[in-house]
Amino acid sequence: MQLQLAGQPIELTSNRPLQAGQSVLLTRTDSQSVQMQPQATATPPAPQSAGQQAAIQQALREALPQQLPFGDALNQLVQLSQTPSVRAQSSIGQMVQSMLNLFSVTPDSPDADQAIKRNLQQGGLMTEARLAQSGGSDKAQVDIKQQLGQLMKAAEQLPPEARQQMQRLVDSLQARSTSQQLSSLQASKELPDGGQERVFRLDLPIRQADRHETAEMTIREHRPSPHDTDETEHFWSVALHFDLPQQGSVDARLSLHEGWRLNLNFWAQQADTLRRIERRLDDFAADLHERGFLIDQLQAHQGQPTQPRLTDIQRRLVDVHT
Repeated sequence: MQLQLAGQPIELTSNRPLQAGQSVLLTRTDSQSVQMQPQATATPPAPQSAGQQAAIQQALREALPQQLPFGDALNQLVQLSQTPSVRAQSSIGQMVQSMLNLFSVTPDSPDADQAIKRNLQQGGLMTEARLAQSGGSDKAQVDIKQQLGQLMKAAEQLPPEARQQMQRLVDSLQARSTSQQLSSLQASKELPDGGQERVFRLDLPIRQADRHETAEMTIREHRPSPHDTDETEHFWSVALHFDLPQQGSVDARLSLHEGWRLNLNFWAQQADTLRRIERRLDDFAADLHERGFLIDQLQAHQGQPTQPRLTDIQRRLVDVHT
């Protein structure tokens, strides 16, 4: 193709076809040459048709009543795997232990960040999209849905009562994953200015002694319009919610912009829990600084965030016309 620069024609070649309207970056490499790099074009999510919306609502009607939080389901799987009838099938115990090793998040452990990453990548949230991209041939990374299928295959050898219990637990985990996928899909949207917002919702099973509690995580990515050159408009936000037996509810809100600037806020329902959080803030801030982040705000409050989290029942009433 040809480019007019200062009235002079310049011949440019590309080893792959370029779409009309696609942006390219030209870099002068020497007095006689320039390098052309095509720029990635964000693909906006296609608007959902009425039929797609109806299918999503029907799927939510079926999934929401069956679901169990990930931590609760893991606790019940461990209990079931330790019963005499299931313990005789050693492969089942090995599969349950493998799930614990992959997805359990132990606070303050060196592996905690990798465990969170595995939950996001292999926790079932992206199964269908990943399989679609790979044509169904991706077997390198076994995720929770594939592990559950293997678990049920092994459970075929169990006595009827134990097999039915296993089936109920597997169904509840599948339903939880499905409802989170659909909830994420509904919340993702194209913005009026051409920007995009992507949402990912998932459970984090937090190991507490010999049990697991569930932290509900929502990750949002805000992408500005492709025509907006303001880099500060691209940011991430994370919301975490805990319901702890002794410490009450705890919420955390984090926003990341410019790639390294952080705003963090914590809310604790109980005053004692708030004081425990406040005592850890200085060490937490120091650790973040060592990792290269600049903290614009770090505060702890008693109560709940001004925009309360939707419970599963509220989300069902909002998102599903029953």
